[in-house]
Amino acid sequence: MDWKKTLDATLRELVGTRRNSGGLVETRGNSWELVGRVAICAVLLALLCVPVPAHAQDWSFSLDQEVVDVWVNQDGSITLEYWFTFTCDAGAHPIDAVDVGLPNGDYKISGIQADVDGKPIDRVDSDYQGQGSYGVAVWLGAQTIAPGKTGTVHVFVDRVGRMVYADSQDAAYASTEFSPTWFGSEAHRTTDMTVRFHLPEGVKPEEPRWHASPSGWPQEQPDTALDENGRVLYTWRNPTAAPDRQYIFGASFPRQYVAEGAIQQGPSALGALFGTLTTALGCLCNPATLIFAGIGGLIALSVWAQRRQRMQYLPPAMRIEGVGIKRGLTAVESAILLETPLSKVLTMVLFGLLKKGAVTVLSDDPLKVEVNEPVPADLHPYEKGFLEAVTKGGTLGEAKLKDMVVGLVRAVNDKMKGFSRKESAAYYRDIVRRAWQEVAGAETPEVRSQRFDDQLEWTMLDDNFQGRMGQTFGTGPVFVPLWWGRYRPWAFPQPAPGPARATVRPSATARPATGRVQLPTLPGAAFAATMVRGIEGTASRIVKNVTGFTGGVREVTNPAPKPSYSGRSYGGGGGGGCACACACACAGCACACAGGGR
Repeated sequence: MDWKKTLDATLRELVGTRRNSGGLVETRGNSWELVGRVAICAVLLALLCVPVPAHAQDWSFSLDQEVVDVWVNQDGSITLEYWFTFTCDAGAHPIDAVDVGLPNGDYKISGIQADVDGKPIDRVDSDYQGQGSYGVAVWLGAQTIAPGKTGTVHVFVDRVGRMVYADSQDAAYASTEFSPTWFGSEAHRTTDMTVRFHLPEGVKPEEPRWHASPSGWPQEQPDTALDENGRVLYTWRNPTAAPDRQYIFGASFPRQYVAEGAIQQGPSALGALFGTLTTALGCLCNPATLIFAGIGGLIALSVWAQRRQRMQYLPPAMRIEGVGIKRGLTAVESAILLETPLSKVLTMVLFGLLKKGAVTVLSDDPLKVEVNEPVPADLHPYEKGFLEAVTKGGTLGEAKLKDMVVGLVRAVNDKMKGFSRKESAAYYRDIVRRAWQEVAGAETPEVRSQRFDDQLEWTMLDDNFQGRMGQTFGTGPVFVPLWWGRYRPWAFPQPAPGPARATVRPSATARPATGRVQLPTLPGAAFAATMVRGIEGTASRIVKNVTGFTGGVREVTNPAPKPSYSGRSYGGGGGGGCACACACACAGCACACAGGGR
């Protein structure tokens, strides 16, 4: 429609102008009527000048599912494959086109194919109306999704170049980040979103590093496996994702698997800062942008805080799912499999050594232990490593403890090769559950105490250890275990001074009639409280800084994702003409901007 001609005709009709015989313009009606009509015309003109996207008020749909596969290629490009499942709301505008945002302009429309429910469509062009500078319009044509109907739009993009960037903190690594297409407010309800990264061919399972999951994402890290072609596969899934929110995913891998000339170099720190300031100043033309920038800043701070708090120390190779359950792990090895906090793992090792008579606790604050002679012969390698960490003064050397834990993690990783981590973890959690059932089901206090002694390390793996102790030992007497004198020697009478030092043990009286040993008892509640406080206290004192200690282990076993250079974020302004970038803030600068309603 020609709006200029329409407005001209409207003005003439409203104002009622004509020329008289003298050639002068005269009007029909009185002056007040003229003023009113001109005002109405001015309002209409102002409304027509507001940049409202066509059909924006009419689009209404749910994005029931979004799945995207991202293949990282050796030439530094990526291949994309999308599946969008839409349900068009009753009474809404039919879904006759879908805007798919792309990370940059290094693609060819001829290399993009699409279909709806398996039926190919003919038209994909550059009439992209989503947010951002790059993208394509996928026209559904005869496969248009009518109101009240559901359809799956499948889009295949054979190549988007310049997607792999140099890693700014590890010269041997490269990285990429990608944000799937998201939609505007016309998309409502939640989306079952799955994002799958297929890393370059040849990358070994233990080599790559996932980047932290988006803020609010239900997974702290992606599921890891090998795809049908043997490539490392990272999978993120959120069954209740927001269809109108941007999520960013990424991974780092050794740069040797990508052609050297294909790795993009990010701008200098000064250039990046200048670009950021320029973008920020440009966005000041739109006040709403400042609000979203503030929200984005809070989200960024949240992500940063989460990354700082990550305590995962398992190597990526352990997360490659095999088949079947790995049986035969000790309680301590199972704790590593379950990624139990390392302070608790070390406490489990200490209590195992107490049970075996290998150590005696000299002081619990500060924690000091003594290695008993002779050293038992049936120690595990990690128990021997713990004893080697005991200094002459009875303290624990953290450097040697770290070496011991690193060796333990690697040993468990080797044992888990070819087995399913998920199934094995469920198996050992069930052992913990059954251990408590066995203790609680004992018929007498004496049997209950013996079973608790036998299952001590397994029961310590329970996240609700404190509650379980209170429930199980809250009433009745508890027979003190034989190793209690090595754990709390100051609680027992000390032997008379003599030339030879004797190991302090709890007193016991033999029963000649039965040959059994009568151990001392404690009230159940007192025993439970002492155990809980003792384990918690030991865990807090066994290393000075748990976070720092875990971080040191993780640097060896599972190095944190290295952020790449922050390249430009590609984006385009909205109707106000403000050229703000879409909020990518990504290491590999590989974000797709919003698509959808037109």
